[in-house]
Amino acid sequence: MGHVFGIDLGTTYSCIAYIDEYGRPEVLKNSEGNRTTPSVVMIRPTQDVVVGEEAKRSVEIEPEQVIQFIKRKMGREDDKVTVNGGSYSAPEISAYILKKLVQDANAELRQSGVLKEGEEVRDVVITCPAYFGMNERQATKTAGELAGLNVLNIINEPTAAAISYGALSKGRDETVLIYDLGGGTFDITVMNVHKNDITVICTGGDDQLGGKNWDEALMDYVAERYQEEYGVDILEDEEMMSTLYVDVENWKKALTARESVKIAVNGPAGRMREDLTREQYEEITRSLLYRTKNLVDETLKTAARKGFPLAKIDKFLLVGGSSRMPQVAEMIQKDYHKTPMLQDPDEAVAKGAAIFASQEREFQDFVEKEAKKARMSIKSFTEEDLRRGGGLEKKFAKLSAGKQGTGKLAIKNVLSRTYGVTVYESSESDNFIILNLLKCNDPLPAKGTKSVATREDNQSGTMLEICETRSMEDQIPYTGQKPVAKVDMKFLRPVPGGTEIVVDFMIDSSGILHVSAEEMYAHSKLATSFALSGQMSDGEMGAAASRLKKVNIE
Repeated sequence: MGHVFGIDLGTTYSCIAYIDEYGRPEVLKNSEGNRTTPSVVMIRPTQDVVVGEEAKRSVEIEPEQVIQFIKRKMGREDDKVTVNGGSYSAPEISAYILKKLVQDANAELRQSGVLKEGEEVRDVVITCPAYFGMNERQATKTAGELAGLNVLNIINEPTAAAISYGALSKGRDETVLIYDLGGGTFDITVMNVHKNDITVICTGGDDQLGGKNWDEALMDYVAERYQEEYGVDILEDEEMMSTLYVDVENWKKALTARESVKIAVNGPAGRMREDLTREQYEEITRSLLYRTKNLVDETLKTAARKGFPLAKIDKFLLVGGSSRMPQVAEMIQKDYHKTPMLQDPDEAVAKGAAIFASQEREFQDFVEKEAKKARMSIKSFTEEDLRRGGGLEKKFAKLSAGKQGTGKLAIKNVLSRTYGVTVYESSESDNFIILNLLKCNDPLPAKGTKSVATREDNQSGTMLEICETRSMEDQIPYTGQKPVAKVDMKFLRPVPGGTEIVVDFMIDSSGILHVSAEEMYAHSKLATSFALSGQMSDGEMGAAASRLKKVNIE
């Protein structure tokens, strides 16, 4: 069996890990000798692509050619960026980052003799924020496919961190809250870790909040101070802004280790210098810290409703580079009376993904072998077949123990979003509402059923518009939310107005939404999975894949 890899595709930094010959997760170095790679892409006028440290340094010199923070556009309607006259989607830009990681990993593993001639990094598990919805997750998978990878799975970053922690905790039974403050996203996940079992209790967060916001707050402060001193707004200068982005990140990192830092700004009106203390910086960014606290409080309330109040939470684990800021640990200690543990913030996610990938690949190989024995298609051979196979699960448990000695991981996850269907508020009203069938933090697999009705006589079908929100209500007003999918249901024959339609949503453990429905007059039935909205078309995929094959990534 070949090697498999875990990839932390981050907003500001990314890294890749694998399981070494001793069964330990190991993060691989890039061509610059670093274990993390900036998630920054530069596209030159020649269409050559530079990823990583050099691209990040080029922000100051050629900002119009550099793309940063692309993860925040994944799965969104406005996911396109334009550079040097070319239009690129967020999955394509992310694919360049993945290709750089893979290219450097191939080089290191060949040099060390781990990969033989003809072997390469191919089978991967990629992580994403727990708060990502279906479109964002599909976009992440698309990025991997465009990079020429076989994406075994997409798993949540806090879950990957918990796997890494669980591998080190020697089977202790603990309930942990993972506070994951990355460069561009913030996740909170409460989960129970017990030997091979990881049970997610609830999750929360904000996929538009991260270390980047701290940088921007400091940048606004520095710009304000410059304007006070010279009467010039340096943020109107794009090149000056790009330089300042690099500077404020460096100052932020320095204040993590020191009580003060000297800042200097070479602006168009003159040079500004002053000392910035950690206390000042924490005051500047206090509102952002409170935003994370409010989200933690909301998640703790949900956990308490599920039988896990704060008193039952054993540890707060800090993950993500921005969680290093002293203000984070101080806030947790003061407000929750827990001493937080900094859990390998830069590498835990990639390492956990590598552990998961190893067992995911082993399980898939095992299922494929059993499917062949049963003369069945691998696509139609499921875990139900394993259970019917008599003792096969026990056989697999022994098989998968391997070098880790942990057996097959059992991960029980929850929904990160709420899913509903758009309907008329009443038969007389022209207003729409969203009727929610599945709610955020429902355990997976999740199933929900609602009854709706036809509006007109002789109706020959209906369109089920499926919406994804973060509501916890049974129904909410429709305010123009774009559906994640539309399912066209045709009836066997026209039906009267007011005919009941029973709609079922089921999301399986892999996060795939299955929709079924039955109208109760002619008993027409619908059963389908669906293509998500907002994804790349076949033509766009083909064009992006063609560019990726030709491009030379430095």
